[in-house]
Amino acid sequence: MTRWKSFGHKGDMTENLIEHVNGIYERKGIALITKMPVPVKVTKIGSGRIVEAYFEKRSTVDYYGICQGHSICFDVKETDRSYLPLQNIHEHQLEYMLKFKAQGGFSFVICNFKKEGKYFLIPIELVDSYWKNAAGGGRKSIPMDAIDYRYEIPSQSGLPDYIATLGIYINEPR
Repeated sequence: MTRWKSFGHKGDMTENLIEHVNGIYERKGIALITKMPVPVKVTKIGSGRIVEAYFEKRSTVDYYGICQGHSICFDVKETDRSYLPLQNIHEHQLEYMLKFKAQGGFSFVICNFKKEGKYFLIPIELVDSYWKNAAGGGRKSIPMDAIDYRYEIPSQSGLPDYIATLGIYINEPR
């Protein structure tokens, strides 16, 4: 099993669930969502295994794709708390999602609030608002209760079925 020394991969369990759900959406013809590969450069291989590697550049988001004619990109996070620490969302990720939105796409974060057993779609506009407030000395996290209840993602057979929630976000006036 891979062990990471940073908290950069804390959403892996949730990412695995999202990856499975995305496969279901693709098979049903609902959406085509692709996992963004992490740009890693292998520098040393020993006994058929990667011994040494480094990140070539910063990754942007976890997923991108198209859903019923709409371009989307999103990152997946999870937290053991009733809030999402903003330190879990890197500035370069926020900037990428804001640029994506400026081009007419839909950007968001899917967060698994593990303690409460709830998933939420967090629009990039809300993330950006909290990010700006934090830069001015404000709160450095997004509390779960600050997220519009309409963005709670229902579970189907234990899987976060985010498409209906995404539809709510997409159909809101901009």
